[in-house]
Order: sequence, then structure tokens, then C-alpha cells
Amino acid sequence: MNEFRKLKSPSQVHNNADLLVWACFIIGGYDRWVDVEELYLKAFDLGPARLSWRTRLDLPDYKKCAKALQELEDPNRSDHLGLFAKQGQYTRKLTESGLTWCKQYESILSQLYGGAIIPSAPNQEAGKLIRQIENSSIYKRFVSTSSIDSELWELAELFRCMTDSRRLIWDSRIDQLSSASRSNGRDDIKKFIDAVRRFLDVRIIS
Repeated sequence: MNEFRKLKSPSQVHNNADLLVWACFIIGGYDRWVDVEELYLKAFDLGPARLSWRTRLDLPDYKKCAKALQELEDPNRSDHLGLFAKQGQYTRKLTESGLTWCKQYESILSQLYGGAIIPSAPNQEAGKLIRQIENSSIYKRFVSTSSIDSELWELAELFRCMTDSRRLIWDSRIDQLSSASRSNGRDDIKKFIDAVRRFLDVRIIS
């Protein structure tokens, strides 16, 4: 238990380490061993924008998930040591300390990872995404007219969708831009996002 007392409380900011531990708790990884792939899928289910492919937000990125687990278990960097037990390369389980930690901070963790949109991790990609939008003809026309007067296929190219993509996929792409605009304080981009959502409400999509 000395190890547990050294552990920090969950961050008030979304992060992959807390997300993985909470995902393990959600799938019952305190009374059974779970394969890391099951753990990754649940973490992705809770926070898809953090753990998805760059170009396919509907798919979990194994490398991102594995890196998050590696950092969580790194004895030189992690402040979550002692929460996971390891059985071979691919199997994990919450320790007694891990279960106690999840229960102690259940209200915080469930609020952060319990259904609301979890933003992607802040990085240089946010700035690149905003520049991509700013340089598009669709956005430039929006700045001039305050409306979306584009064809659906043009928006699909901009947001890396297909014209017949499910609304969930469109929303995932748009949520990524929304997160980038918030982290960069770009209210002008938010107006564009709102206009795109209204356009999609009319033109498609289930």
C-alpha cells in the first residue's frame, strides 16, 4: 500500500493513462485478466478522438494505445505504477491498489470519461488542421458570405469523409476540428463548424 499512497489523484484534464486505467475498471479487469486488445478497444470506445487513426477516426490506432500503456508502465516516467498487474506481454489486470484508486476517484473518472466527447491530445496536429481549413476555398467563401455554399463532395474532401459516410464519421471529423479551435482560441473557426453542422443536418445524414 505504500505504492498506492504515492499515487496522484486523476488529472482534471483528459489523458491516456487515466483513460486506460478507467477502461480496465469498466470492463471488469479487477477480478479477471484482460487481453490488452480488449483494453484498447474499451479505451477507444470511451475516447475515440484520442486513440483513433489520423485519417480514420472510426478505427483505433494500435500504436497509440500501445504507447499509452507503455508510458503508464514506465518506471522512470509513470505516476500510475502499482495500478496494473502484468501477466505476459498481452495480459493485464488491476491490482488491489488499482481497484482502490478507481473506486476512490470514481466520480471524477466517470465524469471525465463517462460519455461526453473526449478531445484529442493537444499537439501540433491541431495547428496543422486549422491551417488546412483556413487555406480551403470552402472556408474562404464562408468568411465572405457567412454561409456554406459548397457541394457535399467538397466538404467530404475537406473533412476526409465519403459523401455517403455515416453521420457518426462526419461528426468525429468535425469534433476534431472543434477541439483544435478551442485549444487555439479560434472562435471564428467555431462559427464555421456550426455552419457545417447545419448544412449536414439539411443535406444528409443518419
